[in-house]
Amino acid sequence: MRRIKFQLLKPGDIILTASASKTGKAIRLSTRGSVSHAMICVQQGSIIDSTSDGVQARNLQRELFEDDEEFFAFRLKQELPAHKVAQIVDFARSKIGTRYSKAEAARTVLGGPKPRGRREFCSRLVARAYQSAGIQLVPDHDYCSPEDLHNSPLLIELPDISELVDPDEIAWMEGRPNPIDMTRDAQNFVLDAARRLDASVENLQDIDQLVRKHPEHDGAIAQAYRESGYLDVWKHELQTNPWRYDLKEMRRMQHSFDPETLRTYCINTIKEAYSGGIRYAVNLVYYQQGQAAAPRDTTNLLINLYEILVQNDQDRREVARAWLLEHYPDDVQQHMERVEPHSDLWFSIVDRVEPKLGALARIAIQSEQSLEICSSCGDGPAGDYRIVNSASAMPGVPSLRLCDDCRAIRLSFGEILEPLD
Repeated sequence: MRRIKFQLLKPGDIILTASASKTGKAIRLSTRGSVSHAMICVQQGSIIDSTSDGVQARNLQRELFEDDEEFFAFRLKQELPAHKVAQIVDFARSKIGTRYSKAEAARTVLGGPKPRGRREFCSRLVARAYQSAGIQLVPDHDYCSPEDLHNSPLLIELPDISELVDPDEIAWMEGRPNPIDMTRDAQNFVLDAARRLDASVENLQDIDQLVRKHPEHDGAIAQAYRESGYLDVWKHELQTNPWRYDLKEMRRMQHSFDPETLRTYCINTIKEAYSGGIRYAVNLVYYQQGQAAAPRDTTNLLINLYEILVQNDQDRREVARAWLLEHYPDDVQQHMERVEPHSDLWFSIVDRVEPKLGALARIAIQSEQSLEICSSCGDGPAGDYRIVNSASAMPGVPSLRLCDDCRAIRLSFGEILEPLD
């Protein structure tokens, strides 16, 4: 068995496969192409695609291919700024749960009228994700095939992406729970319950709107979330890998790990220190705002869930960083994701989690005609700091540019600030 070297992929990369199944062969024949399926990488080791099961996330480490199956990875020839990549990833994630449109996928090849429904198919999902960031990979992002993506002049193929998978690792994976599969099953349980109330529901965002517009459905949806296990999936990860969230646990078990394996895990974690888990903070703020406007039992459950996920994401990042500082400090300097205050990426994050902060910073920048001023008050000089305990202080905000006075005030409120290297 083989798989893609998932460590080589970046968010936004496109994976194209050529399945040996009858369906895969039929797609390649009808499109006169060499590929039959498209997926998009949204985080290292995590991909999203659209199949007959709908739009769903998958663990790329567990996606195995037979020897007679081919797969390829593509990346934009021109590197995108981080905030544009975030737009692409956010779009793909927003479609999770959306049902598959076999009819519209067929029209890509058969021609004829091409109305645009709300459902997805694999190549449409990928093309539309890029189009959401203003990038037209193919002439028609609503109706395109995997082969159209394969032939896009904007993409370049990544070399040497295949690796053999040891049978012992396959057996190990088969004997362990897969949190992504558990999440998908739980999501589908909730979606099925919502569709019994409103057949037009496609994804989780539709459920949120259903609950807000129809409070009479709130109890049923809240109960579906409780029964599905969706609110408790995080516990399996914490119980299986407690060392990822507790530095003492990591120190205790490090001798039973291959040192380079643990080092690689920690490096990969801090590479996506903020972008990897920003969705948790974005969702938390989204549900908090929704609850303020229209209180619902369902929304309260989701607020409690995302408060936990935001904290877990912070713990995982800080534990990996702390362990590397103890053993490989140069790795932190080289690999830690850095979000510079007042950069395009910083504003793209802050606008989603602390919009008032973003607005105040823009006003101050415009007034002073300088980026080198305090994010809070607009004074200078100012230094750059990362918020170590952002989960409790300002969920999702990775860093701030602060004058000495504002830094002292924030420290007095319990914020933990470290100079941004």
